[in-house]
Amino acid sequence: MPARAPRTSRPLAVPTWRPRLRIVRAPAPARSVLPFILLCMAVLGGALLGALMLNTAMASTAYEMHDQEVALARLSEEQQRLTQQVDTLASPSALADRAAALGMVPAEGMSYIRLADGTVVGEAAGLIGDEG
Repeated sequence: MPARAPRTSRPLAVPTWRPRLRIVRAPAPARSVLPFILLCMAVLGGALLGALMLNTAMASTAYEMHDQEVALARLSEEQQRLTQQVDTLASPSALADRAAALGMVPAEGMSYIRLADGTVVGEAAGLIGDEG
C-alpha cells in the first residue's frame, strides 16, 4: 500500500469557468512584390527619361550657342571692315580728293579774328582791309 492514501474527500478539480472562444481569421496572404517592382521600374524609367530630355536640351542649347557665336564673329568682322572704311574715308587725303571732285579749292592762307579788339590777324589781313 501506498504510504499515503489518495484523498477522496474532495473530488478532482474541474474548472468551473471556461475560456471564451472566438473565431480567428486566417492569416492574410503575403502581398505580391510585383507592384513594388513596377513602382521601382517606373521611377527608374522616369529618371532615365528625364536625364535623356535634359541632355537633349543641353545639346540643343550648345548648338544654338555655337550658331550665335558664329553670327557674332561675322558681325564683328563687318564692324571692323566698316570702321576701317570710315577711317579711310575720313583721312585728310581722301577728304581733299572728294573736295576737289566737288570743285572746292584749298584756302590760300589762314586768318584769325582777335575778339578783344576785332582785328584780323594772318595772311588774309591785307585782303580784307582792301575790300572795305
